[in-house]
Amino acid sequence: MYFEQIPAHTILSTTLKKLSNVPEEELMLLLSESNPHAFTRIYREYQAVVFAYANRITKSRPVAEDISQDVFFKIWEQRKTVGSIRHLKKYLLTMSKHSALDWLARKARDQLMREKMRHGAEEFHCDAENVLQSREYHDLLHNAIEKLPPKRKLIFTLCKIKGISYDKVAEQLGVAPGTINDHIVKGTRFVKEYLKQHDMAHTW
Repeated sequence: MYFEQIPAHTILSTTLKKLSNVPEEELMLLLSESNPHAFTRIYREYQAVVFAYANRITKSRPVAEDISQDVFFKIWEQRKTVGSIRHLKKYLLTMSKHSALDWLARKARDQLMREKMRHGAEEFHCDAENVLQSREYHDLLHNAIEKLPPKRKLIFTLCKIKGISYDKVAEQLGVAPGTINDHIVKGTRFVKEYLKQHDMAHTW
C-alpha cells in the first residue's frame, strides 16, 4: 500500500510539523492534490481510531488491522475527490463500520454453511425451517442478502439465517430491539420480492 511504501527520507519531520496546524479542510485539499505529507498526517492522526472502531465491532485485531489499512488505501485511491469531504473522522469511521459489518455478515454465513456441510444437511435453516430445495434457490437467496444495505445484511443474517434472537442481536450491536425488527421486516420484504422476480417459491 502507498502509505507503507513512502520512503522514510521523504517524510520530513519539518514538513509534517508545518502541516500539524493546517485546518482539516485545507489538509483535504492538499491530499486531493496528491500531497504525500498530507496523507501521512491524516494516517498518523486517525489510523489508531479507525483500527479501534473496527476492532470493537469485529472483536478481531488482525481483521481490524486489515480494515484500517483498507480504509486508508481507499482514501489514497480516491484522493482526487476527497477535497469536498467534511468531518473526516466521521467519514473514516463510517467506512470502517461498513467494512466491519460486511465482514461479520460473511463470517456468519460461512460458519453456517460449514456447519451444514459438516453434518451433510440438505436443509437450509432460515427463520424456523426453510428448506433449501436446490442450488439455484441458495444462490438466489445469497444474492438477495448480498444486495441488502450492510447493517441490514448483518442483522438479517444473524436473525434469519443463524436464528439468533432479536434481543441478543440488539445487545451485540448496541441498538434497540425495535430497530432489529424494522431491519428484519424490510429485509424479508426485499428477499421475498427478489425471489418472486426470479420465479422462485419460498416459505417466508
